[in-house]
Amino acid sequence: METNTTRRNLLRFGTTAAVYAAGASIVTGGIALASQAKSATPPGISPGLHQAIAALAAAERASTRYTETTYEPARARWLAAKEAMPHVIVPPSAEWRMAPDFWSTGSERALALAKGLVAEEPRTSRRGDVVRARKLLAADHRRARAIARAGKTSGLMDACDEAERLGDLVVAAEDAVCAYPASGLADLEAKLAFFTERDLAQNEGNMALVLADARRLLAQEGR
Repeated sequence: METNTTRRNLLRFGTTAAVYAAGASIVTGGIALASQAKSATPPGISPGLHQAIAALAAAERASTRYTETTYEPARARWLAAKEAMPHVIVPPSAEWRMAPDFWSTGSERALALAKGLVAEEPRTSRRGDVVRARKLLAADHRRARAIARAGKTSGLMDACDEAERLGDLVVAAEDAVCAYPASGLADLEAKLAFFTERDLAQNEGNMALVLADARRLLAQEGR
């Protein structure tokens, strides 16, 4: 399983990266897998696969616990600080008869127009609308830096790093379950159910792992 989006990259949008639910349950033929990792090995499942599932469940619990107790509170502090930062409004120029509050750091359209004006005009241009565009972009830059500082003081940046580390451990544990060599049909069924429950069948290489399991089991039976 791969991800190209980190929590740090999502900060600008005030969103969170996906986290797994603790103890996610995978049930097949009456056998609960991850949710019962702490119990006795389910009948038919090999001890090695059980251990891999238990390790995944533990990694998920640790990730979820950290998200709930540390990351989310830090994110809430950061969002509160971000929302408390007022937007800057630059009065419109005589050349551009915009609404009084159009040139605002809270307007994506105004910022896009400002970037276009600055890019098209020489740096020495003293046109009123260009000067205001520069002021708006400078104000937006200052506000972005203030938001970044709030991310540090709120503890969110450190929380992002630790959440990403724990998320990587979840990914590694999930990959270990996928790669575990099925020792029997019960293992193979459990892995197929695992792929289905987590929508992993489309991930590159996973079906090759299952095919390798099936071929190995068939070879063991002399087929």
